[in-house]
Amino acid sequence: MRTDEFAERYLSGLELWGDDFGPAQVEEWFADEREAYADLGAASSDSEAYGYGGFNRQYGFRHLPDRRFPRALGVGSAFGGEFLPVLDRIDDITILEPSAHLRSAALRSTPVRYEDPVPSGDMPFGDRSFDLVLCFGVLHHIPNVSKVVREIGRVTAPGGWVLLCEPVVSMGDWRSADRPGLTRRERGIPRHLLERAVRDAGLSIRSSLFCAATPTSRIGRLLRCNMYANRIGAVVDRALALATAWNYRYHPTSAWQKLRPSSVFIVAQRPG
Repeated sequence: MRTDEFAERYLSGLELWGDDFGPAQVEEWFADEREAYADLGAASSDSEAYGYGGFNRQYGFRHLPDRRFPRALGVGSAFGGEFLPVLDRIDDITILEPSAHLRSAALRSTPVRYEDPVPSGDMPFGDRSFDLVLCFGVLHHIPNVSKVVREIGRVTAPGGWVLLCEPVVSMGDWRSADRPGLTRRERGIPRHLLERAVRDAGLSIRSSLFCAATPTSRIGRLLRCNMYANRIGAVVDRALALATAWNYRYHPTSAWQKLRPSSVFIVAQRPG
């Protein structure tokens, strides 16, 4: 494929690279990413050190109804720290996690059961199995995004909720080896394609908000604090995401075009 054709199809955001791969290509990608995140240093963390609590509350958990979620699934949730804000409303947690290193025996007093994912994206659960599904920053690491989102829809119970957050910018040209801090295969998912996949999975989008504005992390570095860990930082990020949303594009080609929100947080529900 010529470079300009690749850019027109994938860097433009019109199509998602990897979503139409065949089984052999998917398996190769899966093998590359299985421990890639752990190899970046994530294995030194644990559930209590999870740093996005304020962010997830602001964009996701506050939109949930005041009810219990007996059965919860985390897709790529590693140590499971993302469940902490609603842990007192959950009876049972299952985590679908490829890494053997990013696992914990329990979240406080709640036991956690782990399952290994497979390259095809098929999930080893029955239909309508879970009342709450979390998938934060995982889909951009896999090729067959549409298939996995369909599986999320399949295993969500009627009236169940799905919280999903993903980068919706290219994260650079992923054909290049020069992307410090990123795994070999990860690339962002264009916003319209991500929302389409959620709807095609039979889920109704209740909220879809730009988030993770690029100025937020810069402010955090200046202040030497994690802007995503608390409510104030999350509110600041929401304001910055709103202020820069007009400048959103999938693959920026100048420094100015990088001043924009980089992710979208979706709250969806399976109709009852």
